[in-house]
This record gives sequence, structure tokens and C-alpha cells, in this order.
Amino acid sequence: MKLSQVDPKLLNCSLVHRILFSIPEDDFERGDCIFVFGSRKDFRKRMDQAIQLYRCHRAHKMLLSGGYGQGGVEKEALIMKKYAILNGVLEQDILIEDQSNNTTENVLCSLLVLHRAGLLSKIRRLLIVSSATHIKRCMLTLSRYMPRWIQYSYCYNHNNIYGHGDWVNNISVKKKLFEEVRNMIRYAKEGIIDDIEI
Repeated sequence: MKLSQVDPKLLNCSLVHRILFSIPEDDFERGDCIFVFGSRKDFRKRMDQAIQLYRCHRAHKMLLSGGYGQGGVEKEALIMKKYAILNGVLEQDILIEDQSNNTTENVLCSLLVLHRAGLLSKIRRLLIVSSATHIKRCMLTLSRYMPRWIQYSYCYNHNNIYGHGDWVNNISVKKKLFEEVRNMIRYAKEGIIDDIEI
């Protein structure tokens, strides 16, 4: 069955878990750029992951993506840039995409940033940094819009309640994850993300 064919009213915890967390582990390959998806609430965890990748020389460039988002007063990419510099990332190694307000725009606007920097044709692998609950949507959005020659390593913290299924007993988290999957189903139907077999 395709993602777009799932009836949102029939979602259960098992199906939500299968859709969201059937994601690859980090393959530890070196890349050309670390692509960090913005988040106002979760940016420190994502940036700590990205900074670790940078320090380990997994990639020498960092692309920080995020505009105002929902109700923000400062652009996510600029918040992340300040944090990166405070933690030893060289300013000349940082690319900024600060016009996007959602995951689709993160990808589309970042595509333009990479193109304008003269890097798009040179990139063979991006290291993708986001939360474990967001990685699947990132994957399906990247595969929809990015050039086919680019490969990905997915770098997220999977040692949390989400990946182990413990979220089932947390009402607020459960609600959030069900909503994420409902949105993904809608995006797949509308052609905003790639439609996949689940």
C-alpha cells in the first residue's frame, strides 16, 4: 500500500511507528555539506549533532535552513548560525537559507542557496540533520526535489523515546506523531513529497 492510500482515520500506533521510523541508520560516510533543518524548539539538539559531524570532519560545510517558522521573531537559520560559531564552526564554512517556513521550502530554498554558491553540481552527498520524528518527511521531500545524483546520510539521535516505541504511552507526543503522519499522507496525495510503499 502507498502512503497516499492510508486512511488517516484508521491510523494506529503500530502503523504510525512503521511509517515514521522505517529510516536508515547513519552510514558514517563523509559528505560535502551538513544540511540542518531548522527548528525553534529543537535547534540545540540538531546543532549539537551537526557540530559533532563538523568536528569529526564528516563534511567541511554546513547549510543551516530555516526562516521565521510559526510565530518566530528571529530566523531559525540565524539562531543556529550564532550557536554554531559559539561552538567553533568557522563562519566561512556556514551557508544560510533563511527564507523557508516549512520542510518543503527548506529543501527548495536550500537548493537555490547551493546553486548560487556554485556548490550544487559538486555535491555528491549531503549529511541530513533533523529530529528522528522529522527525518522521514525530510527523506521524502529531498527525494522529490533534489537532483538525483545526490546521496544522503541521515544523522539523527535515535536514542530517545521515539525510536524505541515508548512514545505510545505519552499522550502529547502520541498526538504529535499521529499529526505528523496525517500531514505526510496529505502531502503524498498532493504530490508535495514522494509517495512510497509502506
